[in-house]
Amino acid sequence: MAKVVRKLSYKEFVESLPEVLDELARDHDTLLVEKNGSTFRVGLAEPALDPRLPPLPPLKVRREALRKSAGALKGVDIDKLKADLRIQRQQDSTGRPG
Repeated sequence: MAKVVRKLSYKEFVESLPEVLDELARDHDTLLVEKNGSTFRVGLAEPALDPRLPPLPPLKVRREALRKSAGALKGVDIDKLKADLRIQRQQDSTGRPG
């Protein structure tokens, strides 16, 4: 999740729009803009996905899946896992030499 960089008034936002958008694109952060008592969140949209891929599930579903997977590797020897993966990646497979 992007962090909030700063809060700007609408006037400040409009006066520095090119610079603000460049900063948001570079840092993938979020900006809060206040206008007439309302606060708007401005940030970089999710990148377009390859149309051949199925659509992503809603963000709420993705976050829940991540929450449920927390601790899944608890007790696993990470160095051994990495070594095993390196060995597997060196093996030939159909259509893909190692």
